[in-house]
Amino acid sequence: MMKTNLQFFADPNPEPKPNDSNPNPDGKNPKPAGKTYTQDDIGKMMASKAKEVESNLRDDFEKELKQKEQEWLEKELKQKEQEWLEKGEKRASMNASEKAQADLEEQRQALKEQQDRLQEKLDEADRKDALAATKTVLTDQHIPAEFAEFISDVKEDVRNNNLDKFTNLFNKAVQEAVEKKVMGNQSPQNGGQQFNVSMTREDFAQMSLEEQTNLYRQKPDLYNKLK
Repeated sequence: MMKTNLQFFADPNPEPKPNDSNPNPDGKNPKPAGKTYTQDDIGKMMASKAKEVESNLRDDFEKELKQKEQEWLEKELKQKEQEWLEKGEKRASMNASEKAQADLEEQRQALKEQQDRLQEKLDEADRKDALAATKTVLTDQHIPAEFAEFISDVKEDVRNNNLDKFTNLFNKAVQEAVEKKVMGNQSPQNGGQQFNVSMTREDFAQMSLEEQTNLYRQKPDLYNKLK
């Protein structure tokens, strides 16, 4: 391994060992030789220094972050303290009846907020149940369940009415499209609409909604493969 002589790292005040003999008979001290460092030693020193710098930067960042958090907490605490003081001053000026009325109003507000949160959860559950029921009806009638989002309703009578209207219109549109397609693709061997099993996703994308639905009715496996 290559050795490097770095005078910078040399010991500035080397002390002679007690048993060292004077190499110069004339009594003059020889010039001390600098300590030699290998490339590996230099690499370790540089890595140690880099680690030290990184540690210092991390400590500074954490201190700054804690300081900002402390400032934010102090600001929030002052705001809350001001609100409490104002509220306390207001209550201090109230008589017993007014204080009782204020306590009752706070309890009513807290109860209303709790009821609102509960109602939101119930409404969301009703929407999910209604959507699931709509999808079931559409699937049973061989209609893509994706249409459920457009006709579902939490009210059962409204939902059923929407389903009746939609399925009638949908089936009518599909029937007309199928008849039109059959007339255009009729052949002597087979008078029905032809769906080639070698169809690609590009072919499927170019089909109309009615054609895709007809494919879903006749060949659901192929439809699921191409959609």
